[in-house]
Amino acid sequence: MPAAGFTHTRIAPPRKIIMHVGPTNSGKTHHALRALAAAKRGCYAGPLRLLAHEIFMRLNNGQIVPLGVDPGPVKPDPSSLIEGADMADGPVVSKDGDKRFARPCNLITGEERIAVAEDAPLSSCTVEMAPILTPLDVAVVDEIQMLADPERGGAWANAVLGITAHEMHLCGEEAAVPLVQGLLKHTGDEIIVNRYERLTPLQVAKTSMNGSLQNVEKGDCVVAFSRSNIFKTKNEIERLTGLKCALVYGGLPAEVRNEQAKLFNDPKSGYDVIVGSDAIGMGLNLKIKRVIFSSVHKSDGKREVLLGAPQIKQIAGRAGRYGLHGTGDGGVATTLHPGDLPILAKALALSPEPIRFAHIRANEDSYKRVQSALPYLATFSTMVEAIKYVAKMDPWYRIEDAAQTVLATREIETIVKKSSLSRDEMFLLQDAPVVWRHELAVKTLTQYLRMYQKDIYVDVRKAVEQVGLLDKLNKVLRLADEKDEKKVELAEVKIAVMALWELETLHKTLCVYLWLSFRLPIAFHDYDAALVLKASTERAIWWTLQQVSRQGITVADLTVKHNRHPSKSAPQSRGRSKEGKFGRDRDQTSDDHRLPFHSKSKVSRVVF
Repeated sequence: MPAAGFTHTRIAPPRKIIMHVGPTNSGKTHHALRALAAAKRGCYAGPLRLLAHEIFMRLNNGQIVPLGVDPGPVKPDPSSLIEGADMADGPVVSKDGDKRFARPCNLITGEERIAVAEDAPLSSCTVEMAPILTPLDVAVVDEIQMLADPERGGAWANAVLGITAHEMHLCGEEAAVPLVQGLLKHTGDEIIVNRYERLTPLQVAKTSMNGSLQNVEKGDCVVAFSRSNIFKTKNEIERLTGLKCALVYGGLPAEVRNEQAKLFNDPKSGYDVIVGSDAIGMGLNLKIKRVIFSSVHKSDGKREVLLGAPQIKQIAGRAGRYGLHGTGDGGVATTLHPGDLPILAKALALSPEPIRFAHIRANEDSYKRVQSALPYLATFSTMVEAIKYVAKMDPWYRIEDAAQTVLATREIETIVKKSSLSRDEMFLLQDAPVVWRHELAVKTLTQYLRMYQKDIYVDVRKAVEQVGLLDKLNKVLRLADEKDEKKVELAEVKIAVMALWELETLHKTLCVYLWLSFRLPIAFHDYDAALVLKASTERAIWWTLQQVSRQGITVADLTVKHNRHPSKSAPQSRGRSKEGKFGRDRDQTSDDHRLPFHSKSKVSRVVF
């Protein structure tokens, strides 16, 4: 039983588990965050770095109203990413902070640490960084349905089973309730389920857009499922309607996505429509009146597949955020093409289907026993792949998908060949948030590892320069810094825009460096330099997106042949924000090092 492995939690007094479940825009995180703000010691653990950062800022600024406190008249902050931030019974997030409610809170994510106080009573983190061993009064774990995620679910399972807190709030979808009850059946924990209804109605439009974007209106969100289709849709809307479009998709840095969302939410910005991928479904509260699906199918890397009902609900539910269009106004969902409208209607009418399994990671002891059963010269990737064949699972669990881990370990083995990297280092590197299917990203990691092996010290500027990414960045920044726009020729702008994909890749590789700097700080010592490059890359990407609208650049100008690593059609990364363990937004990071141990014992099955 995996729960038994968390002995520190099992020997502590039973926990009070409070589940807050409901659809999007139901305000289910409202009471949980207020309980956290009132706690003596507590933590927030969520799926996205942006959400963790916002809660960190809000708690320190006294903008989250503690439970049991009557703050008097409070003006809500409509820019908040937090669902339920502007509830009718009193906002959980106030626009103006109150010093009485300010709580010292540290930020801990895979690539960022901000300590406002060494002994701060509160922390805000991505779920992989949840303080499992620290006794807490209140813990909040967000998006609990992520237990079922085949590539990140283990982090949620660890949090649910292992966090030692008097009171734990689990926020997410109704579908997770039976699973959590099953996981905790023998722990003695008390489970209370609070169910919430959507605060504003969500309706399916009577008609589709009949294949035309000409009738797109202010406040609309058009959802597409590929980068090229997103830009094509943006171009078409701006050409047909004259409305400017903000962009949100998984390949953009989280910081840039947030700024694009702010443009759309600001009625004075001139950006009245937003075009995005399913990245809009988590972590961004947007002033959307109507969601338009350009398709109800998306590619899984091999073929077009129908979106699942939970995904359709998550995206469509972004329409009609409470308090932004008047408390009585609801949201509308429709499709671009008539044939997709019945599929949308059917998906939204379905009751939530219970999640059957939680995904967990193989633990250190399991890897130890598998390793001891393999031939001495067996590769690291063979050991990782073998675990799924010998694992015997509890009925409530499934082992995490090892496809990306195997891909990662094979790539690392190819890069380092017969080197002196230890097994511990291999375990660490295979968890790094590298976009393994992108050849340029792998080339950059190759430079990192070669410097690491040869010199111990890894020079981040030199590494990105050697793969040509620094030159791309400097060319775009030169244009962005030109004060006289008349001196910038359209041909130069088009070349810069064509480099957008490389800039996005550069940003991801810098995030890898920052991630490694917290785990191998002596070797990856250029944290400050990487942070400066990361900020510069975000500025370059922001400028490039502005030029797409300003200069009327079409999708043809954005079409370049991007190198994909040979024979790699697997999901984009170790982990989505919408795209694998780290692909989903790249806000999501894994911090499970999985160090191996050696043993002479043989094994035919590994029991979790």
